Amino acid sequence: MPYFDNPWHYHPEIELTLITKSKGTRFVGDHVERFKEGDLVLLGSNLPHYWRNDALYYRPNSTEMAEAMILRFSLDFLGKPLLLIPEMHGVKQLIEEASHGISYGQITSDRVKPFLQKMHLAKGIDPLINFLQIFKILSQAKDGRALSKKFFGESNPINDSDRMNQVLNYIHFHLQENITLEMVANLSNMNATAFCRYIKAKTNKTFIELLNDIRIAYACRLLLDGPRNISEICYNCGFNNLTHFNYIFKKITGTNPSNYRKSKGEIMNKVFV
Repeated sequence: MPYFDNPWHYHPEIELTLITKSKGTRFVGDHVERFKEGDLVLLGSNLPHYWRNDALYYRPNSTEMAEAMILRFSLDFLGKPLLLIPEMHGVKQLIEEASHGISYGQITSDRVKPFLQKMHLAKGIDPLINFLQIFKILSQAKDGRALSKKFFGESNPINDSDRMNQVLNYIHFHLQENITLEMVANLSNMNATAFCRYIKAKTNKTFIELLNDIRIAYACRLLLDGPRNISEICYNCGFNNLTHFNYIFKKITGTNPSNYRKSKGEIMNKVFV
């Protein structure tokens, strides 16, 4: 596709997603961060998620393409007793941990990719064999990390993805502007108090925390994309004060923009040179 068109959504099925083309911002539960090719994430039941491509993918004359391989399945598709046998303990534990979302490193992503590719064309019992191989790899992986702090799996939310997507789309398209709580609440046909409760219930964040997460994710991309100075990046992300930008950046990422650029740049050089 020219860009990923699945909105912010959730479903009872478990899902494994591997991004094979494109980059952007990934939302999993209350977690927000950048994604790129090779991004591999396991999602538990009813965990809200959304992969949004960068702005250039939405331009009318864009030649960019987005591609992903997605494996979605019900927990009991092989029968509920299967996960109870001792040999499946690792897989059972993995599924439980996936309720928060699990992101894997490049090593595991590279190992899983061939099996996902085989499943697409396989027939007979081969898809099941590949499925078990994938979950053997995931259950033994050492580079997985939890994403969402909040547990969403037992919730039974009202399906109002349209409203949430309207909020996220507005933020992305107006990121450089002054975005106020009242402005977005009015867009959602809610008063400020109700809107704050709504955002907190959906994302486990305040509106300002969500807005800052999205802005800092965009700042991370700009820091690695080119030689822009940090002051320019600050204003391009919608912050109007460099000191405040540095404070929020460190609060979210654990480091300052200069160190982030240096450390991530060194990692990218080792991978791509």
